[in-house]
Amino acid sequence: MSEYVALFEKYEVDAKWFEEHYEELVKLYDGEFVAVFGRRVVDHDKTLRKLMKRIETAFPAEEVFVEYVTSRKLQFVL
Repeated sequence: MSEYVALFEKYEVDAKWFEEHYEELVKLYDGEFVAVFGRRVVDHDKTLRKLMKRIETAFPAEEVFVEYVTSRKLQFVL
């Protein structure tokens, strides 16, 4: 298995964990970016730039799933 496939699979596992635990995450981190690594939240912040600075020093950044958590319903205008 190539390094990229393995990396993608790890990322996919964390993305799935994020989706499955979204309601719990909203209760804890509403309005913040969360970083998930190894199926757990490893950091969070209201500012993406600050979060990424910390993540890049503590983890291989390309392996960390980062997403915004919000209780607000998003609407897309097409």
